[in-house]
Amino acid sequence: VRQFLGEALLVALLAALGGLILAELGLPMINAAGGLTLSLDYAVVLPSLALLALVVGGLAGLYPALLLSRFPAAAVLASSRSPGGGRAGARVREMLVVFQFALAIAFMIGTVVLIAQTRHVRNTDVGFGRDGLVIVNSTSDGAVTEPQLTAFMARAAALPGVRSITTSDSSPGASSFNSDSYAVPGKPEPGPSLQAIITSPNFFPTFGIKLIAGRLPDDAHRADDARNADDATRVVPNVVVNRKGAEALGFDSPEAAIGKTVGRANPRTIIGVVENARFFSPRDSVNPTMYYYHSRFSTIPRTTLRVEGDPGETIAALRGIWRQTAPQVPFDAKTANQNMEEYYKADDRATRLFGIGAGLAVLIGCVGLWGLASFNTQRRVKEIGIRKTLGASATDIVRLLVGQFLRPVLIANLVAWPLAYVAMRTWLAGFDDRVSLSPLYFAAATALALSIAVLTVLGQSLKASRAAPAWALRHD
Repeated sequence: VRQFLGEALLVALLAALGGLILAELGLPMINAAGGLTLSLDYAVVLPSLALLALVVGGLAGLYPALLLSRFPAAAVLASSRSPGGGRAGARVREMLVVFQFALAIAFMIGTVVLIAQTRHVRNTDVGFGRDGLVIVNSTSDGAVTEPQLTAFMARAAALPGVRSITTSDSSPGASSFNSDSYAVPGKPEPGPSLQAIITSPNFFPTFGIKLIAGRLPDDAHRADDARNADDATRVVPNVVVNRKGAEALGFDSPEAAIGKTVGRANPRTIIGVVENARFFSPRDSVNPTMYYYHSRFSTIPRTTLRVEGDPGETIAALRGIWRQTAPQVPFDAKTANQNMEEYYKADDRATRLFGIGAGLAVLIGCVGLWGLASFNTQRRVKEIGIRKTLGASATDIVRLLVGQFLRPVLIANLVAWPLAYVAMRTWLAGFDDRVSLSPLYFAAATALALSIAVLTVLGQSLKASRAAPAWALRHD
């Protein structure tokens, strides 16, 4: 018992040392993949690792030590029985491989789903044209005067490649978070809450937000300018709502909302309905939105330009104009995709870390499967010799062994699929816009796991199938 326990503890300590070296070497890659700043505190790591190695080595070595020390010497030397634990031992070894591959397959399914979801939210239709949009956040700074803003926008609009320019208090990746409730006739008060976005001329054409009913605001209609609602005539301002807003207000269709007045203390007349535009995180549902129109600039005016060609060249030109018109305020301009990048970073990091975890789980599973294949092949040398003597071909032997070695991998799917389904469904529930859990994701992970398992055991199976029957039958 002391000998076998000592060997197990020594192996565990050597493995701990190797693991520490691998962790130190792999830490920069983990930090880069996850955007982390992890480091190893050796004052804590070394004692903890030594204790862990002793516990793992003791637990792993105790059962084999007790089992092997009980075998009668004469029986073992006479080869009357093989110290392999019998069927119970074989079942334990298979269950360990099942557990390892269940984790590996679950990680692979999770990685595939994460990749599919992150690609989906990046490429899905958000209701406006992200490509070619440049957002200048500097113009929303309170230190920028109206003459400076006017001069900047005039010079920016004249740049080559600039198709249109507008301002709004909310833009992709940035929001004023203004909202209000609007009472609807026949509905309980205070009515649904709608986000308020203040826009200026060319807002909808610049963003490419599609009109689906009614008309867009313009300077030809005095009531379209929301600033006139504050004058002595108390004009009821005209507004545009998105599709979600029309639904929240209780209209059966976008067309039914046109011309209707909502709100009692703050009445608004709907003149148009536009498609939903997702300016914010894909995890959040699209807000019911009411768009107000100002004929000059919006409040908190973030400037958005629709450009052709390289946005980087436009941003460089805008920086030069800004230094000449409003040098007291730092220049801040990004593309719409860059402005929204913060919404995707966390899930991108999770995908990369999940991928690393899946790779490690597969590697550990392959080590376990290779060990099981090697052990079982050595124990079945005589059986293979008899099969070949009775006419079995090398192909038959390989097919038999590979099929039996893959059984734990196939069983692992019965464990991995429910685990992965529950975990991924819970994760996807955090997204308003999400992919469906297609069976293809599970099938792809299973196919990949089977392929890796076949490659893992194929070497042992080929070696066993090529052994000469006479050598196999004489082998002890």
